[in-house]
Amino acid sequence: MSPWRILVIDDSPTIHKVIEHALKPAGMQLIFARDGTSGLSKARELKPDLILLDFIMPGMNGYQVCKALSDISELENTPIVLMSAKGETIGDKLVKTMGIVDYISKPFSPDALATVTQHAIEKFVEGGGDKPEETEPLLKVGDRSPDAAPTSADLSDPRGKAAIRGILGMIPPGDVFQLLKFQAQTGILHLARGQAHLEVFIREGGVAFARAQNVDEEFLLGRFLVETGALDAGDLEQFLQTRRGTSKLLGEQLVKTGHISREQLLEALEKQTEALMYEALRWGEGEFAFYVTEKLPAEAREADLHVPIDGIMLEGFRRVDEWGMVEKEIKNFDMVLSPARDSTGVIRRVELEPDEERILSLVDGKRTVKDVIRNSRRSSFDVCKILYRLLSARIIRKRSPREPAAEGGRKED
Repeated sequence: MSPWRILVIDDSPTIHKVIEHALKPAGMQLIFARDGTSGLSKARELKPDLILLDFIMPGMNGYQVCKALSDISELENTPIVLMSAKGETIGDKLVKTMGIVDYISKPFSPDALATVTQHAIEKFVEGGGDKPEETEPLLKVGDRSPDAAPTSADLSDPRGKAAIRGILGMIPPGDVFQLLKFQAQTGILHLARGQAHLEVFIREGGVAFARAQNVDEEFLLGRFLVETGALDAGDLEQFLQTRRGTSKLLGEQLVKTGHISREQLLEALEKQTEALMYEALRWGEGEFAFYVTEKLPAEAREADLHVPIDGIMLEGFRRVDEWGMVEKEIKNFDMVLSPARDSTGVIRRVELEPDEERILSLVDGKRTVKDVIRNSRRSSFDVCKILYRLLSARIIRKRSPREPAAEGGRKED
């Protein structure tokens, strides 16, 4: 029997070498292509038994290659194994669509790749197993008017032409952002996880604006107005009391009433947009849909922030890495923390940075981590980093569920 013919479509020479090292000893015939266009050409010519496909590539990306293959009658049944960077959270939520039968996350070991490839061959080539049927990866959608507020129950959008949609467990948010950047797309990206729903307005591969519903309070505009110094917390609270019952946008009201300038609003909107994007990069499950349109809504056109996706990715993945470290100590936001006391029961006074002092003052043995975040008016990322440092320095400690709540305030020696 002739060896199985494997077509590898990936722009990385390093990946080519890893695949060759993993599969050549098994007697497999390897064909390499450095981009989607040449990969399609070789697929038409050589009719491979299996395709190993990178998702993010310059020019034609993995999604477009899958779609093109599905439109070619002699190739539409060729099984595809997707290779996706930053895909550790894919888990079992594989989207069964357009010939994708399995996936592997980069970086992968030669043994892992050999196992995935052999399994795909045995099941879908040798065994003649049925390829996954094309399914609708999104929730059922209903009617949506162009001016309707975004909701996580409806990711359809008549304001644009449907271009790509899928499950974040298979295609991580970072890969989606990179795809839109590489293609210099303009349109509306919806991301939903649980009840949380994020709309990102993309202009020529950059982020013009983002807004969200059903997210934590820390992502509301007011926090960023305070954080950037446009308003102090007291003035914001007073203004919010006077606008109860109105549906008008907070930022526009503040500009019209002279509380802040247009420049201050744009600065806060940029910080808010960045924070929402950083949060989305952490979503290992959920759904997304992108709609192509040149007609972005007025709110996005007026903001037109030009936030570069490259910067979002660099900072966002740094935060994801730090979150991984922090979450080993702070496993949930319902945890209660207490000041640590010395052997005499006195809370020792130590020299801290002002932001550390502020967060420490909110740790009283009664408040949960969620309460501390809410009272600090800072991001959960910033607060949890400080709490992690204070825990590591044994300045605060985790309160046992059986321990009575503290009654007194902070003492100093």
